[in-house]
Amino acid sequence: MTSVIWLTLAISAVATVAAAYSRNRVPVRISIIIGAAVRVVFALMVSQRYTPKDTRLYFKDTALLVLAGKEPLQHLPGREWNFLELMPYIHALEYKLGLSWVYAEKIAPIIADVVIIWLVSKLATKDAPTRALQYALNPLSLLVVSLHGQVEPVALAFALGGILLLKRDHPVLAGVLLGAAVAAKTWPVIILLAVLPLTQPKRIAQIVGGSLIVPMACLYSGVVFLNTNIVHSVARLLSYAGYVRLWTWSGTVLLLSKTNIAGYYSPLSSTGTAFIIIGVAVALYLLRRHPPEMRALGALCAVLICTAGFGPQYLLWVLPLAFALSSDKWRNWYVAAAAGWAAIFYLPPFTPDNSYGFLRGLSWFPAALLVAIFYEVYRQKPDELSSVPEAPLRDPVPADTEVGMPLSFPPVASLPSEDVSAAS
Repeated sequence: MTSVIWLTLAISAVATVAAAYSRNRVPVRISIIIGAAVRVVFALMVSQRYTPKDTRLYFKDTALLVLAGKEPLQHLPGREWNFLELMPYIHALEYKLGLSWVYAEKIAPIIADVVIIWLVSKLATKDAPTRALQYALNPLSLLVVSLHGQVEPVALAFALGGILLLKRDHPVLAGVLLGAAVAAKTWPVIILLAVLPLTQPKRIAQIVGGSLIVPMACLYSGVVFLNTNIVHSVARLLSYAGYVRLWTWSGTVLLLSKTNIAGYYSPLSSTGTAFIIIGVAVALYLLRRHPPEMRALGALCAVLICTAGFGPQYLLWVLPLAFALSSDKWRNWYVAAAAGWAAIFYLPPFTPDNSYGFLRGLSWFPAALLVAIFYEVYRQKPDELSSVPEAPLRDPVPADTEVGMPLSFPPVASLPSEDVSAAS
């Protein structure tokens, strides 16, 4: 079975690259059907044997605690659950379906990742059908979504939906979806910060105001139904840090260190946090004139380049926007490198225990590709019109036009065909 799984991933990678060069015109709805089928079949292949401990046990515990009227943040040990109540509520609904948990808990991630296929087509700068099909076929989603069953695609679907609404000039609704992304898993706060238009205070207030709705609703519902201690919960949320062991500079430091300083409480975590703050600030400054989706991609690249703590699911963070915005050259290489890294982490004959050195060394490759993707986004000339919210088209009425006089409009074919999207 293991060889079949590796073969499936290899075919998926080849199909992703081939789709890039085919310049297909497959309708997006067909890509959505293909993506859904591929993810479900792969989940059926791998879930019983390869589902990791965190989603197999800890996520199930969040469902059981919610059904018992208890707050997962307060009743699970540290690092087993460090996020708001949105996903535990969804886990509880999945558990009530009565399916084997390793299948049930992947329902929401698979649905969300299928929605992302459509969102990629809407955010793509060009070749939207091709990029949607590529995302539908990519092997990294199969590993993070169908094998691991992580929360990342749920958070990403909400965040990308928020960006799309922001481009269509719905800042409050955009904020609501961005807040839902943060409620699903805290890291999308980076996307929320990245899309804020610093020169438009009113728009910032609308986005931020909308973004508070879902997190506050989660906390309030927790107080009512789960006996949530808000102070304790917020402290747990803010205390989260990734596991320091395998990623780029921190992995290399560990490899050269004579003492074991790996783990959630590694002294390298604070250094990594400082690097992230500096890296995101620099990225947002360099992309300050770019549309919100480009700023979001740049900020996420900066986080992954600078972070000390890391999990394989982090590799998915940049993937939808990389498909939508970057060129074939860099996104194809990134998909191959990131999927290869994740496959070595998840699947036999490799395990993290016997592949530490290899994974640490290999991690520099996807990180270097993220630098290339960021540079490519930075080099793109921002569309001047994309920084202005889209306004409804109105035909001027001449001052001497009498009421009731029929107006002469240009034929439809003569109207501009460009879809001017609005950014923050």
